[in-house]
Amino acid sequence: MDTTVIIGNGVAGTNAAAALRKNGYEGAIKLIGEEVALPYQRPPLSKIWLREPARPNPTPIRPLRFFEDNRIELMRARKVVGIDRTAREIRFSDGKTTKFDTLILATGASPRRLDMHADLKGVHYLRGLGDSAQLRGALTRADCRNIAIIGAGVIGLEVASAAIEMGKTVTVIESAARAMARVASPATTNFVTQKLTDAGVQFLFNRKIEGFGADNHHVSSVNLSDGAEVKADLVFVGIGAAPNVELAQAAGLDCDNGICVDEDMRTSDPGIFAIGDCARSDSKFAPGKLRMETVHNATTQAQIAAAAICNKDRPAPVPHRFWSDLKGMKVQAIGIAAGYDLVRSNASQDPLSLEVHLKSGDRLVAAEVVNLPTRQAALAKAISPMVSTSAE
Repeated sequence: MDTTVIIGNGVAGTNAAAALRKNGYEGAIKLIGEEVALPYQRPPLSKIWLREPARPNPTPIRPLRFFEDNRIELMRARKVVGIDRTAREIRFSDGKTTKFDTLILATGASPRRLDMHADLKGVHYLRGLGDSAQLRGALTRADCRNIAIIGAGVIGLEVASAAIEMGKTVTVIESAARAMARVASPATTNFVTQKLTDAGVQFLFNRKIEGFGADNHHVSSVNLSDGAEVKADLVFVGIGAAPNVELAQAAGLDCDNGICVDEDMRTSDPGIFAIGDCARSDSKFAPGKLRMETVHNATTQAQIAAAAICNKDRPAPVPHRFWSDLKGMKVQAIGIAAGYDLVRSNASQDPLSLEVHLKSGDRLVAAEVVNLPTRQAALAKAISPMVSTSAE
């Protein structure tokens, strides 16, 4: 009986296991994760986990009964340290091995780190439950009043939103000219920035970090290259994520800002697939190879890989999506905000709502909405794939 091993039990890996069974896969499935917890949703870690008065429990991706009923072997608290493509086996940190016929890499991505704070206390990053628990504990301290956020990406703004709701003084420091520059249009990011500013968040754009001030080995300030100093009892760093490609690279798989895959999520080894934050693939909706760090992308790629493994038709392409909750705003984006030449903003009479259309000629490339949750489905249908892609 064939065995499919999945390294990584986040949204991508767990949904791949589920999709394999849904597609009729009868072989053994082994789902491997480094954490002890049952596979859980990560988006709440930068939202509800930080701001709720009582510490919430992790939100499972699937209940334990699901894995039992679908004969998916959960291998928790196991770290994979090597892949032997010749022997078709993986090696764990304890020296044990397990065989595979098909392998799915869903290893995710890790926060990019600054190299200037060494062992300074009070500087936080966020990836897993442990990180979120530490950040939450620090934010709830009575002597933690001034929060500096380095990076105005989505996760930085989510942490800023949580902190401002907790009554903190929040300063967001960004090297670019605007917030969320990689994922949304200026029309939307300017709208979001203004609403967060109105809520009390201070933004410093086009600023570079020079270093940190410290008091008794604990961060006390963020020092900028222009000589300015931002007082900080806590620093959160959200400057993007690097794909976890170490296993793939060591195994000789093609990598370039992610594990390179084809339209079926196959790597340069046809028996090994990569999905989710670690994978870089062509898109039907934008030119070039992309690496998307969203729950929607992880779920979609899991379904594509499972279909290929089960010799089923590839699912129809769907536009990328992401969403975020930011201080009373539900921000949603459909499509990829790149390659557009026309921006049309439709602000409703409600000052907290916004709809933005990004077009290339007559083609709707992407759409962004704030506090209009029912619009996403209709806008997704209006975004059509490109006529051709770089893969064709």
